[in-house]
Amino acid sequence: MKPSRSCYARLAALLALPLLTACGPGDAGGSLFPLEPGREWQYRVVRTTMDGTRELRHVIRAVEVPPGSDLSGMRATLDGRRLRYVRTAEGLFRLGDDHARNARRAGAGSGAPRLVLPRAPAAGASWQSRDVTSVLENTGPPWETLFRITVPVQMHYEVVRSDAAIETPAGRFEGCLLIEGQGRANADVGNYIGHAAIEIRSREWFAPDVGLVRLERDEHTDAAALSAGRLVMELDRWHH
Repeated sequence: MKPSRSCYARLAALLALPLLTACGPGDAGGSLFPLEPGREWQYRVVRTTMDGTRELRHVIRAVEVPPGSDLSGMRATLDGRRLRYVRTAEGLFRLGDDHARNARRAGAGSGAPRLVLPRAPAAGASWQSRDVTSVLENTGPPWETLFRITVPVQMHYEVVRSDAAIETPAGRFEGCLLIEGQGRANADVGNYIGHAAIEIRSREWFAPDVGLVRLERDEHTDAAALSAGRLVMELDRWHH
């Protein structure tokens, strides 16, 4: 599925805004979401679904932006994804990546820009963004088939603290920005379940000059076959 005309229009509007090439602390996520090439972050990820709990490692590297690009930065994952970002007068946006198949199937639109951090975020700042469920899954009969709920959910995010402290495997971080998100949706999830009420709650800690250091995400439904999922991602180590 190609991105819709509305996605292209939104992207064009974003790129028409003044781009921020130099950002101070808290300025459009410049300090709280570094994009300088050469930086690397390794996360310990604990993913809990109705099939049980798995511990994984997730590595992200900031890489060079292609010559002539209007992007403000780009990150790469070990599975080959390229995560593209642009800073505007509104804040730091993540653009869609070419591996977001689940988002495309759910109608979220792989090209839809997503606000990661507003410009100069402070306690009380809030915004809306669309996300997609990711940990509502179960393996069952027939033939041990994996069934996953992948639907878009409109999220409301709010900065609840700008001075939070958090312990991670990489150490203790203070002066963090703490963002809480919540969203609800009703969708026909199929597979004989029919309509289900879905809720997502999240918490994210961003440390100055480091970036995301911890993420907690809980997903729930009123469907007994796929009632809950949880994701916790903690910074294990990083380098500039």
